[in-house]
Amino acid sequence: MTPRRVMGGLRIKLILLTSLVLFPLGLIALWQTFQEVRDNRALTQRMLIDTTRVAASDHRAQIKQAVGAGHGLGTIARLADLATCRQAMIQFLESDPAFAFAGYVPVSGIMECSSAGDTVIDFSEYDTLQDAIDRADVYVEVNANGAVSGQAVVIVSVPVFEDGTLTGFVSLSLPQDTVIRENVLEEEIELVAIATSGEVFGLSHGAGESKDYLPRDMSPADILSRSGTSFVAENAAGQERIFSVTRSVADSYVIVGSWQQSSLVSASVWQQALMPLLFAVLMWVASMAVAFLGLDRLVLRHLRALRSAMRQFALGERNADGLALDNAPDEFKDAERAFNRMALLITEAEAQQMTDLHDKEVLLREVHHRVKNNLQMIASIMNLQARAARTDEVREVLGGLQRRVRGLAMLHRSLYAEAETSRVDARDLVAAVVSDTSTIVPDPTLSITTDLRSAMLYPDQAVPLSMWVAEALTNAVKYVGRDAQGGAFILVAMDLDDAGTVTLRVENSTGTPLLDDHVVPESTGLGTKLMTAFSRQLEGTVEALDTDGRFVHMLRFHVQDFNPENDDVRSDDPPNRADVAAA
Repeated sequence: MTPRRVMGGLRIKLILLTSLVLFPLGLIALWQTFQEVRDNRALTQRMLIDTTRVAASDHRAQIKQAVGAGHGLGTIARLADLATCRQAMIQFLESDPAFAFAGYVPVSGIMECSSAGDTVIDFSEYDTLQDAIDRADVYVEVNANGAVSGQAVVIVSVPVFEDGTLTGFVSLSLPQDTVIRENVLEEEIELVAIATSGEVFGLSHGAGESKDYLPRDMSPADILSRSGTSFVAENAAGQERIFSVTRSVADSYVIVGSWQQSSLVSASVWQQALMPLLFAVLMWVASMAVAFLGLDRLVLRHLRALRSAMRQFALGERNADGLALDNAPDEFKDAERAFNRMALLITEAEAQQMTDLHDKEVLLREVHHRVKNNLQMIASIMNLQARAARTDEVREVLGGLQRRVRGLAMLHRSLYAEAETSRVDARDLVAAVVSDTSTIVPDPTLSITTDLRSAMLYPDQAVPLSMWVAEALTNAVKYVGRDAQGGAFILVAMDLDDAGTVTLRVENSTGTPLLDDHVVPESTGLGTKLMTAFSRQLEGTVEALDTDGRFVHMLRFHVQDFNPENDDVRSDDPPNRADVAAA
């Protein structure tokens, strides 16, 4: 079955129409599915972000405590002298052992007031100082080796202003160990903090381990740009996890929470979201099943039976019982009655046509048979007249007429004997003419050969062709001679090309007469004129070639279909009367 026939079938069209009807339902189901998935995704995202904030609440409280302490220490650093400032920093560290360092860094970068006492530290060459001055806001950064404490610390820098002008920063350091929490939540969340500068420090593990819990193919800058969102990605170990990113105190850094995906994504949620879509799909499948069964039961099986009956009828099988459809709808019953009526009428018409054709064939064969008998009777009468003739000239004239009449009789005999009474094979007709002419050869050593190809002709061409061959053979027998090698021959050849052109050649050797006492009769020119007239009836062309040692008569004509309205070319037309009268 070709793809075009499959696409044009009733089943495919039914699928398309049913799908078109159910398409709006499918769209509604998809829209509801997408809405539910979007709502669940938004809810999950808010839940993850809130959970991350709750999990990092202790850390956020530490940072907020540091920011509050920074503002208080900044006021002291701005108003008190250097000794008072140093004493305040030392007392602050003693009161809260969670901090590792406290100090005031002016915009010049020379830190003189710190918990380190009279130690002076120069930060003027640090790039982070200029970044803090440009930012002029609370800033959190990570230092793996603190300048004073010598340990990994989280540094919180709080700006100090005087009359709206930035004068410096209070820098408070928290050891990273104090911000690490073990087993933050029961959901096994992993917390990682990323400063705006890109430094990573852990909240639930050490700094070295924290990077293993971040997305593998994302840089810190990419993670910072996703603040306030959640997403799924693979960590450094290749595990697929859910990440949520939320900003911390003063937007100075973000906190990244990481969960195992299976611990948060519930299969029931996705199943609930897919239910409308599955319902639409099941409706479509059920509709297709019912439509296919109903279509096959009510329509297709009756169409197959009708098609089979039509095909068998077209192939010639005539079922007397006719077509009978089982439990067919009324519409197919009407088609059944119409088909049976049509088959009956065609069968009766064919029977009448066969009867008429047989009668016509019998009549035509009888006509050909009677014509053949009449022509043979005329030839016999001429034979009797030739025997009673007193001169050779009269006998020769009667013999020529007798051969021509026998040629016509051969045509009707062929039409009567063949199964096809409308056409005759030119090969058999020419061979019969050659066989009849061979009885008048003057010498038994004369070789007459044929090389004939089959060509089916209607009588209006077969008659002039047989007459032309008879005249050409008579002329060849009359003028045949022995060639230089002493042989005498006559060749009759006929060919048919793909274009339907028949080429007929009658060749005879020339030279010395066959018999010493053989006298070539004087030519009257009648045979040549008759050949010309017959070639005109065939609408052909004639060539006469006298080459070295042989003479050739060549006739070319095109095989034509039978045309009963053509009065110019008819099988019973005589040759051109002017040519006969002139002869």
